[in-house]
Amino acid sequence: MKSFRKVIATTALVVVGGMSCATMVSAESISGSGATFPQTFQAAATVEYTRGSGHTATYANPGGGSGKGKTDFFSNLTDFGGSDSAVSSSQSGSTSFNWVYVPYVAGGISVAYRLDEIKGSTLSLTIPTVAGIFDGTIKKWNDPAIVADMKANPIWANSTKKSKYKGASTLWTTTSTRAATLTVTLTPAALKSAKGKKIEVLEGKKSIKTATVASKGQIAIRLTTKAAVYTVKVNGKEVAKYAIATPTLPDKTITVVYRSDGSGTTNNFIKPLNAANPKWTVNDAFTTAIPGGSSAVARLGAAFQGQSGSANASNAIANTNGSIGYTEVSFVTDASRAAKGMASANIKNAAGKYVAPTAAAVSSMISNSDVDAKGFVTFNFKQTTNSTAYPFVAVTYALGRTAVSSKAIVVSDYLKWILSTYAPAAAESLGYAPLSGAILTIAKNNAMRVGSGN
Repeated sequence: MKSFRKVIATTALVVVGGMSCATMVSAESISGSGATFPQTFQAAATVEYTRGSGHTATYANPGGGSGKGKTDFFSNLTDFGGSDSAVSSSQSGSTSFNWVYVPYVAGGISVAYRLDEIKGSTLSLTIPTVAGIFDGTIKKWNDPAIVADMKANPIWANSTKKSKYKGASTLWTTTSTRAATLTVTLTPAALKSAKGKKIEVLEGKKSIKTATVASKGQIAIRLTTKAAVYTVKVNGKEVAKYAIATPTLPDKTITVVYRSDGSGTTNNFIKPLNAANPKWTVNDAFTTAIPGGSSAVARLGAAFQGQSGSANASNAIANTNGSIGYTEVSFVTDASRAAKGMASANIKNAAGKYVAPTAAAVSSMISNSDVDAKGFVTFNFKQTTNSTAYPFVAVTYALGRTAVSSKAIVVSDYLKWILSTYAPAAAESLGYAPLSGAILTIAKNNAMRVGSGN
């Protein structure tokens, strides 16, 4: 990871003895709410922390969105806030306490779609095309801009509608006309059951690549694509079958699904669109971010559907043929949604490569970012030499109080455990990317500031 260009003034970590501060206080219950982007991660992390710590951690489900997370936190309704976007002065209001951002995990924002007519083919889209779809100027799936994007990248289709190994899914990134990277994702349960087992790629009936499942929830396999068909198996069970395809895009109206609540996912989804076209406004509300604002959305009518929360937005996409939206990758790789035909588009990055939203591609994107004095990360969308970066990403944050209290000490312990132990082990299997390098150092420092009085 490259060095951050802006770092907080104090980077020395608070020295803590062999026993964590949290073990010195009575059993506590801590609660958070807010961003739904990390909902899958938080649902698993809170259970594991509660099981092993002697404390109880909860995160509202649904979280209510980043806007609610900020409101609840600054209204003293929660012990930590959840947000994927920056806190404005109006949102923090007349707050009388000191606080910090603690970035704790990253993830890809999938440009997620369901289009049955292309029979498992992976969409390839440029950011200007994505912007055109989401501002309503591109209305049909066979629009020339989408057709041109698809022709610019070799198209591979997965004909396996339902993975036969529960909890296993795949993403395909074409890296050249004769090469591809296949990424296999295993949920925590699948990772546990498949540990020590083989992932196998067959070219026709011949096995050409194998990998042994170890501790990582995402396994990348590089292929030289000579054959027409590649079958992917986990422990002998078919997960995917890819073949070169020439789909015909249908003359079908596009249904756009957007977040209707105050959403950090919306905020981060808009950022690359804004970088390409400043007519897009970066904020938490899609109806004010879109060029023309809420009146533009009203004119677009039934073709634009608002949904509150990542789960509802994802369900709407999965249940509606011809739809497209944006959501964290873990909501797309969910087995029930994937079985309905929901998938993630490959997006053309600033270096001119179409990239899938894998953990490695997310980490590549955030590796060249800025961070401010409170710990908030700003992405660089002009990485013209970074061919492996996926451009739609988010870092999700806990908002924590620095004042000493028994609850704040446990919040600090929870976040330190996520950063040092849980995210490195489980983030990829849950569809996220663990933090590393300079941002991880800053995150750990800020986690230690929570409840420290500093």
